[in-house]
Amino acid sequence: MQDHGLTRLTSEQILARLKVALAAEIRAAADYEAHARACAAAGAPQDVCHALVSLRDVEQEHALRLAARITALGGVPSSASPSAPAGSEGTGDALARWLEDDLAAEQWAIVEYARLVATILNDDETADLLAELLVDEIRHAAWLKSALRTLSAEG
Repeated sequence: MQDHGLTRLTSEQILARLKVALAAEIRAAADYEAHARACAAAGAPQDVCHALVSLRDVEQEHALRLAARITALGGVPSSASPSAPAGSEGTGDALARWLEDDLAAEQWAIVEYARLVATILNDDETADLLAELLVDEIRHAAWLKSALRTLSAEG
């Protein structure tokens, strides 16, 4: 059977990509945590602050699921904590800036997870996990886009 130019990830490549995804999920959870705390302190709308906490919780769950999958594949998940969260200082237009940073991270995850789902051919369990996470990341991006539009309309 001809290959037709299919991209296939090896087991080692899958593990390496999962570790990158794990680091990104840990970073996202830390960023959402910092942004939720700063949001409340800055007097931002409560629904936005609560949504950021919910997003943090989902990202933490993603990190746990990725770590479990890395372990199941014989790898060792990183437990390194991220450096200082991105952009959680200041007030004023800071909330929009934080949400833009969060959206950029979600966009990365959407592209990366879709690429992994497409290129993992011999590990359905990992591909299925990433497809589930992809759906969450798409929902997160949609909420962030909506929140940014609302903030833009109010400003």
